[in-house]
Amino acid sequence: MDNLEEKLQNLEVDTKKLDSSSDKKDHRMYNQMQDLINKYVELSKQDPESEPSWQCLSKSGETKIYRKEEEKDGVLLDYLVATTSVQGVTAAEMAEVFHNGKLKLEWDHTIEADKKLETLDDLCSVYHQILKRVWPTAQRDIVYASHKQKLEKPGEHPSWIVCNVSCDHPSVPEGTSGYTRATIEVVLFCQTVCDKTDPTRKDVSCRIVYSASVNPGGWAPSAAVRAVSQREYPKFLKKISAFAVDHVKKNAIEF
Repeated sequence: MDNLEEKLQNLEVDTKKLDSSSDKKDHRMYNQMQDLINKYVELSKQDPESEPSWQCLSKSGETKIYRKEEEKDGVLLDYLVATTSVQGVTAAEMAEVFHNGKLKLEWDHTIEADKKLETLDDLCSVYHQILKRVWPTAQRDIVYASHKQKLEKPGEHPSWIVCNVSCDHPSVPEGTSGYTRATIEVVLFCQTVCDKTDPTRKDVSCRIVYSASVNPGGWAPSAAVRAVSQREYPKFLKKISAFAVDHVKKNAIEF
């Protein structure tokens, strides 16, 4: 089996050259987002099939889902990484479906409400998201920054990455919203696969590396969190892929 590094076709990322879509790099989340991009590009280069810290949770067609545990500063970090390929969609289009708040409400039915709190630049904003309650657990909310960025490599169509990471915001301090505050670190990496100069939808596909670290907040047994993750991640990838394909099928191809 090809490892993730091969799936990314040896993408080399220089964070000094990444952001060609926005020239504002001085907002408070920018450096954290660049560190996160570097972190997950490095994570994507690991081979889940040979690394003992990785465990395969499920395989279904093109989709493979792995869990990786590591300890950092005495805290157990649980990474979930999925790889898949979606026909008929480019990296730019898939990233937009994942990043766009209005589109997200159309395909992610776990969300009860999603409000933009602040615009940091044209591709990074802070949101307050309220999740639908799953009985018998407490209802959760998340305050997070969502950052979309182009990754360019000479001679290839640009790849795109979206980072969603929890942050604080004075308008919704933790403990004042009436919900249990969850925290997230979620990354969707998208790479276009296309070797035609004048492609149709049949000629393009999008390789995805999706990684998420979620702390649901409150008291939640790790085994229960793991069981939910194993069940929900395949559903998530299937849902966003189907929506993206349908959403762009009549549009001009965007890279």
